[in-house]
Amino acid sequence: MNTPLKRVTRQEAENVALEAFSFLTADEERLGRFMAVSGLQPDTIRSAASSPGFFAGILDYVVSDEPLLIALAKELNTKPEHIMQAHWTLSPSEFE
Repeated sequence: MNTPLKRVTRQEAENVALEAFSFLTADEERLGRFMAVSGLQPDTIRSAASSPGFFAGILDYVVSDEPLLIALAKELNTKPEHIMQAHWTLSPSEFE
């Protein structure tokens, strides 16, 4: 039986998303793919970053790609479940 993910604070979840964004931008290939999928351009990232859903969007992107999720968890020295918990905090399921 699956154990439900526990909630992390919004601040902690946003910090995870910020670390994820830093991870994405540190590698040209990862950044290029993120921009292609998200539709963002270098000149639109700053304005997008100030929108309320930006952090949730970053974690949506990360958790939709299991190898990326695992690489990020390794980089942050955490478990993928912690990133999933942050995602859940910023993008709760409508089926809760």
